[in-house]
Amino acid sequence: MRRGLTLIWRASNAALCSREQGEHRPYSESRYDEILKSEIRKNWKGWTKAAAAGGLALVGYVTRDLWITDRYREYQIRSHQSDRESAIYETLEKGPSFSEPVRNTLPRDALTSEVKKLITPTEEPQGYSLVIGEHGTGKTSVVQLAVDSLKKPKGIVYVMIPNTDEVNTNPTIVIDAVKKALGWSSDLVLDSRNTSTHIFEVLDTFSRVALRYRKAHQAIPVLIIDNANRLPQLLLAQIQDFAKEASDSGIATVIFVSSEGRIPRRMRERSAWSRVKRVFEIGDVSRDEALQYLRLKGIDDEMAARIYELVGGRMILLQSAASNIRDGVRIDDLRHALFNEAKGQLEAAGVLPGDKFYKQGKAIISKLLKENAIPDYTYRAMVGDNEIREKMLQKNVFSHHFHTDNITFQSTLMKRYCELHSILWEG
Repeated sequence: MRRGLTLIWRASNAALCSREQGEHRPYSESRYDEILKSEIRKNWKGWTKAAAAGGLALVGYVTRDLWITDRYREYQIRSHQSDRESAIYETLEKGPSFSEPVRNTLPRDALTSEVKKLITPTEEPQGYSLVIGEHGTGKTSVVQLAVDSLKKPKGIVYVMIPNTDEVNTNPTIVIDAVKKALGWSSDLVLDSRNTSTHIFEVLDTFSRVALRYRKAHQAIPVLIIDNANRLPQLLLAQIQDFAKEASDSGIATVIFVSSEGRIPRRMRERSAWSRVKRVFEIGDVSRDEALQYLRLKGIDDEMAARIYELVGGRMILLQSAASNIRDGVRIDDLRHALFNEAKGQLEAAGVLPGDKFYKQGKAIISKLLKENAIPDYTYRAMVGDNEIREKMLQKNVFSHHFHTDNITFQSTLMKRYCELHSILWEG
C-alpha cells in the first residue's frame, strides 16, 4: 500500500516537474490531468502488485482534488513567482525609462561624471551612498543624465517616492512606487494570498533577482531611491537596514537621493550608517554657469545679471525666471511674485511677526543676515525645541549643509526677501 501511495505522489510530481523540461508556462488543468493519467498508466502494474502484496483490495476512484490540489497550488505559485521575477530581471537589464527627457539644464559634466561613478554597478560591494542637495538644485536631473549615459545592460532600478504628505499615513504608496519601478505586475494567484504586500516581501523578491543579475553579468545591481526625504521614518530605517545588508551580502548597492539635510542626519544616528560609502552634495551652480545658462536661453547680459542677483544659482529658479522674461514678464513683476513665494514659506514655518515661532525665527534670521552661516550647534542652542528646528528646515527657510555642519538660508531668494524686510528681524 505504501508503494501505491508513492506511485501516486510520483505521478503528481511528474506533472509538476515536467515544466522544467518543456515550455516555461503554467499548464492548464486539462494538460495537468493528461500528464497525471499518463504516469498512473505507466505505473499501474507496480501499484496493484504493491496493494495485493499487502493483502488489500483497492477499489475506487481517487479524484484529482483529493490527491493533488495542494501540489498543483504549489506549482502554480512557483510558476507565477518565476514569471514575476523574470519580468523584474528584464526591467533590471533595460534600466529605467524616464517619462520626460531632461531638458533646460546645463550639462554639468563634472557632477554627472561623479554621480555616474556612484550609480554604476560594480563587481565588488561598495556600501551605499547619498546624493543630497536643496530642492531645485538639479539633483534628479543629474542622476537621470548619469543613468541615461550607461550602456545596457544597465542593472539599475530607479524609484521616485511620490511627493505627497499621504506617504506618512499610508506606506502602501511607497511600496507601490517600488513595485512599479521594478516592473512588478499584479497577479491573481500570488496576490490572492494577502491583501497587501509588505516592503520586506518586495525587497526580498528584488534580492533574488539581483543575485541572478550579478551571477549573469558579474556586476552588483543598483537601487536608486529618489525623493528619499519623503519616506516615513520607519520605512526610511527599513530601507537603510536593507541597504546595509544588501551591501554586506553583495546583493545590491542602494543610492538615496534627498533634498533635505535632515535625512542624512537622521540616518547617521543609526548603526547602519557604518556602511555609507559617500555623501555627495549637489549645490547651486556658480555665477558663471548661471549667466551662461541665461545667455543660452536668450537673456541679455544686463538682465541675466539682475536675475542672478535675485535668485542666485538655484537651477529651478533660473529656469523659471528665464521662461517668464522670454514671455514678456517684467523683472519687477517677477521679483514681486518670487518674494510672495518666499513670504509663503516663512508663513508656513511660523516665523513671521505674530506667528508661533516668530521669536526663534527672528533670532536665526537676524544672525544669518550678519554672518551668512552659523554652526548647527549654535542653531540648536538658539532655537531649543527639536520640533521647531526640524520644522523650519522642512519649510524651506533654512538649510543644513552636511559636510560643513552649518545652517544657511535655504536659497538666495529667501535671503533677498529677509534683507528687504530686515526691520522685521530687529530688536
